[in-house]
Formats: sequence, structure tokens, C-alpha cells
Amino acid sequence: MKQVTAYIHTHWDREWYREFEEFRLRLIEVLDDVLKMLENDEIPCFYFDGQTAAIEDYLEIRSEKLPLIKKLIKEKKLHIGPFYCSSDSFLVSGKCLLKNLELGIKKSKELGGTDFIGYIADSFGHSKDIPVLLIHFGINKAILWRGLGDLNADLDWDGIKTTNLIQGYFQDFLNLDKPIEEKAEFLKKYLDKISAKSKDFVLLPIGADHLAVSKNLKEQIKLLNNIYQDYKIDIGTPFEYFDKIKSREKVKGEFLENSLNFILPGVYSTRLDIKQANAQSQYILADIADTLEQIARKYFNIKNRQEEINYAYKLLIKNHAHDSIYACSIDSVSDEVMQRFKKVDTVANGIIKRTIRDLSDKNAPLALINLSKHPYSGAIKIVTNKKLNEVKMGSFKGFTDEKLYNINQIPITEDYTILNEYLIDVKNIPPMSLTHLNKSHICQEKNLKTGKNFIENKNIKVEVKNGKINVTDKIFNQEYKDFIKIIDLADIGDSYNFGALKNDLPINAKLKSSKLKISNSIIAKMLLTYEIDIPSMSSQKGRSKKTYKHKINIEVLLYNQSRYLEFIINWENKSKDHILKIGFNLKEKIYSTINEDLFSTTERNFDPDFEINKYLPAPRGREIKPNTSPMQRFMMTQGFGLVTKGLSEYEIIKNSVNLTLLRATGIISNPNNPTRGTPAGPPLETPKMQCLGKNKAQFAVTFTNSQQEMYSVADEYYSYCIPLYTNKSDMKFEL
Repeated sequence: MKQVTAYIHTHWDREWYREFEEFRLRLIEVLDDVLKMLENDEIPCFYFDGQTAAIEDYLEIRSEKLPLIKKLIKEKKLHIGPFYCSSDSFLVSGKCLLKNLELGIKKSKELGGTDFIGYIADSFGHSKDIPVLLIHFGINKAILWRGLGDLNADLDWDGIKTTNLIQGYFQDFLNLDKPIEEKAEFLKKYLDKISAKSKDFVLLPIGADHLAVSKNLKEQIKLLNNIYQDYKIDIGTPFEYFDKIKSREKVKGEFLENSLNFILPGVYSTRLDIKQANAQSQYILADIADTLEQIARKYFNIKNRQEEINYAYKLLIKNHAHDSIYACSIDSVSDEVMQRFKKVDTVANGIIKRTIRDLSDKNAPLALINLSKHPYSGAIKIVTNKKLNEVKMGSFKGFTDEKLYNINQIPITEDYTILNEYLIDVKNIPPMSLTHLNKSHICQEKNLKTGKNFIENKNIKVEVKNGKINVTDKIFNQEYKDFIKIIDLADIGDSYNFGALKNDLPINAKLKSSKLKISNSIIAKMLLTYEIDIPSMSSQKGRSKKTYKHKINIEVLLYNQSRYLEFIINWENKSKDHILKIGFNLKEKIYSTINEDLFSTTERNFDPDFEINKYLPAPRGREIKPNTSPMQRFMMTQGFGLVTKGLSEYEIIKNSVNLTLLRATGIISNPNNPTRGTPAGPPLETPKMQCLGKNKAQFAVTFTNSQQEMYSVADEYYSYCIPLYTNKSDMKFEL
């Protein structure tokens, strides 16, 4: 007879197919019941989903319950943490996941929590760097689901004692209005599947999404034990289960296997406006504001603003709740997510400006703070009301920061003045340093060359020839002819999975014009205009005969010293149910890529000859995994590198890297999605997920075989250098 440890839990999505405030009202009802049952010993313990944000959400309304919650946590009846919010690990940066755990553990300990499991029960796959994250905080246990394929239940994942929830966390049989015999039959099939992958002990979740505890749970368990001959069920905690397991199968790497359960990879390209906003907010808050504030406090004794920083982090991490960042939610939820990003950016920018103010001195010389771990060479933008002897890019009306961030002054009409934007071309600014500019830091080389149909520097050349874009990597002397293509396909899927239309053929955009827009000593910009006729909609019956002409404007930017070619794409989407990609043609078929991960890089393998049509439709309970991959900031293959600002998904087809620019769909879960044989959520319509109207995408390409150089180029592209006027001495920083 196998011993079953059943842990009572609820999985809490802060927002998803209903708004946060509506789910919070349900949270209050569910947790009121749970606390009452724990207090009255109706249940011995409750595991609250490995996160603390929901506890905060509850206590904002039920503040009088704080003493009871602390008491139950101290008595080890209520288990919370260690995460602040249940997050994804491919769309969120390593710094933000670190902060997620830091804030979650801090809150857990404030409430009396001492024991923690890395509980990641519903994320759509798992980064190989998660063990590094957990070990950093002294956590040696994890519970996972999704992406583990046919692995056993009890694992050693790179030093982390790990339990694979073979059948997932979702088990609501005991809440059903059914006879106990029928429930026993259902549950027996569930237990048998877990048992087949377990040894002497079985871990059984009892709970589901937003689910209250069954009122007669103890009695039901007693009746089940009377029925079963192969299993003995005891209500306990995951901690008790971990103590029983003495041997584990050793495993390494990431978990993105979908042979037995959905990993729902379409979420990496759903609502790319949300992914791009996240990339921007992570960069401004985690990479700039937080780092700059720590330097100012440690080295210059500037006012501590960590509470303001943590406030912004909490806003950001609430958007990292997996359904929120995946954007597999109703439109009103995604609207709130976008508003939170705007709040994060406002707070982060305000902290940056105030920190610069506190480090600045009137009439002081110009200096740069390089927050990157790599030396910086390239353009620096300076906005000032002064007239400088530098390359001027434009002017606009506004208030100076000196006025806006002086608490002893109020900006008035007379202060609304002309502000000028300049570019300075600097070189060899040391990593993690404050450096005053002198002649040796100003780039004297004039590498840029331009013509009617080309731009180039010493590293890269772009030329328009016979309606094609040819790019030359001048370092390795490689020319990529017909380098760029823009393609469109039908997408009859949903927020979770791209839905391929059987026998669909790609529609290719045509280059209509090219024009040199800017040419000076620091920057050259070419404007490419493409046109493509996209069917107005797509369905299982095919693509509509009615089409809309789409004009796609691509700004191609090349700086004097840059190792990358920057692309800024703007277009108005007029069509529904389609996917738009930009492809880059390389020399050979692509079998593997290197991607930036949370704290390292990871290699992924591909079949370049993959054709999704061969696998349609997906069998019941299964999904077809497309030839796509998520990435953090960059991917690289065959000496080609791609750096993006929130474009999280790329595809490998033959010798082409295809970056997803837009995936337009209009439903959370389409029950007829041909690439997934079973619904993955409610079939609620989401019109804004079609991304109609203005769209924008930003990314850069470079040419290198060095992973270290890819990190350097990514930092250079994101721009980690802060200009300021200060009398502070030059120095290097360590954090």
C-alpha cells in the first residue's frame, strides 16, 4: 500500500478571465473560509500557492485578520511564500525574479514563515537557471509542473530536491457534487498515474484555481481510505512529503517538453505590446533606477530610496503574475497591466531624475555613469536648454529637469523653454564607473559613409539593390543577400497557442521605396517602406478574399561606432487572426541557437525542415509544439545575433530566423484550435488582442560568434550610460 500525502491548497491567479478586484472579492471569501477551518481544526494545514501577494491583497481589506494569520503561520498550519508573485521564467528578467523572491521571502518572514519550497506549479515551462535562483536564497526544494515530459516524480534538479506534479496541481474531484464512490473512481485513476512515476510515497494536491476547501474534507478522506486497498491518504504538507523521499533521479537543464502536458508557447507572442512594455519597465527600474540608486547611496551617501524602488518593483512583479505577463486574459485585465507598467516607468524615471539631481553640481563638467559591466563606446544623447558644440538632433518645448526636480520651485509659464537634443560620440568609457569626459573619450574616427541607397560604418554595410536588402558583415567579410523578408500567415488560434491554417501559404511584403533620412558624423538613418496585402480575417474555412493594404515603415539606424544595426518598425494593423514576422536569411540551415537566459545562456535545438501542416490537427489532450523559442534580450546562431526590446519569440525555418512582430487573435481559448486538441481556458472574446491600430517593434542585429560580445552589444543597444554634470571624482563601482 502506497502512502499518499495530500496537501490542501488553492492556486491563486490575481487576475485572468476576471479582473483583479473581482478575483479579490472571491479571495476574501475563500480565505475567510480557510482561516476559519484552520482555526477550528477542520483541516490541519493549508498551502497557499507559494506566493505572498495574495496575502497582501487579502489584508488590505481584512487587516483585522493579521494576528490570526501570523498565529497560523507560526503554528505551521498556514504555509506561504517564498515568491511575491507566481511568475514566468522566460519573459521575466533574472534581476526581477531575484527581486520577486527577495520581496516574497521578506513578507513571509514578517508574517512568521521560515520554511520554503520553490513552488512553481503553473508556469508554462521552467528555465535551467531556476536552481541557481533558489540556491541563492538557501532554498533546496521545488515543486514543478508543465514542461517535464515523462520524467519521474522525485528528482534532483541541479542540486534542488524537486517533485514533479505528474498530473498537475488541479484536482477538484472532492469538491464535486458526486457520490463518494464516483469520486473515488475518478481519484483512483489520478492516483494511479502519479503512482506509476513515484516509488513508495505519492504527493497528491487537493485544490485548484480559486477553489475553496470542501466542507467535509476529513470525512471524505476517511471514506476514501475505507474504499482504497492500494493507497492510504493522510492530509499533510509538501514539507512532510519531501522528508520521506530518500532517493531521486538526477536531471539538468530547462523543462520545455510538451509531450504529456501543455506548455502553451503562443503566450510568448500574445499581446507583444505588453511584452515590449515589460522589457522597457524592467530596464528602467531594475537596470537603471535600482542600480543608480544603490551606487548613489553606497558611494555618495545620497538619500536612501529603496522603499520607493520596492514599491515600483511590487507594481512590476504584479504584472509578472503568469497570466498577466502571458496576456492570456480578458482585455480589461490587460488594460490594467499596461497602466501598471506606466506607473512603474513614472516612478523609476522620477527616481533616476532625482538621483541625477542629487549627484549634479551647478556649472560642473560633463561626466558619464556607465552602469554596464562592459566598456561603452557609442552615441550619448544629451537634452539641455544650453547650446552645445555637438551634433544637434532637434529641439522641443519643455521644462528643464532643474526646474521640475527642484522642490523649492514651481515651474511656471516663463520656465517653459526650448530644449535641445544633442548626440556625443564617446569611446572606452570604463564599466561600472563615473568618468568625466576628456579628449581621449571623444571618438575622432569618422566611420560613417552614406549614399542614396546605402549606409555603412567599419563594421556593417546595408544596401538596397534591385528591391532587395543586402547586408555585409565587414568584420568577417560575409555578405547576406536578400537578408530581410516580411511574411504574414493566418493564425486561427488563441492567446495560448498559434493556430496554423492547413495548407496556408505565406504572404510576402514588397519593398516599395528606400530613402536616406539622416546622415551626419554620428548617425545614419534609412527609411524602408514595405507594402503587403493581408486578408481582413482568417477562420477554419480559410483566409478572406477581402484584403487590406498595410504599409510598413522600417527605420534602419547605424551609428558611427556601433556593432549593431538597429530597426524601428511602425505600421497600422487593419486585419484580424494573423501573424506577422520579419525573417533574416542566413547562409546555412539552422540546427541550434544560443539564447540569453536568466543568469546565463542556454542552447536550443531545432529541426530546420519542420512543417506544422504535417501534424495538424493535434490529437485530443495534446498540443503541437511549433519551431519557436522564447528569449530574454538576445539569441545568436551562425555568427548572427538578434537583440530585441520585448519581442520575445523567434522561429527557425530552414536557414531563416523569423522574429514575431505581431500575433493577432481574439479569444482566450479557442476550443477549435487546430494546434491544441483540448481547450486551455475559457472561450472568452478579447477584441484588443487583435492589436488593431498602430504597432511598433524595436530590435537590432549584429554579427559575432562570441557570447560575451552579445552581452556587451545588448548592453550597448539598451544604453546603460547616464550623462550628468558633476564635480564628483572619477571612480569605479562594485555592487
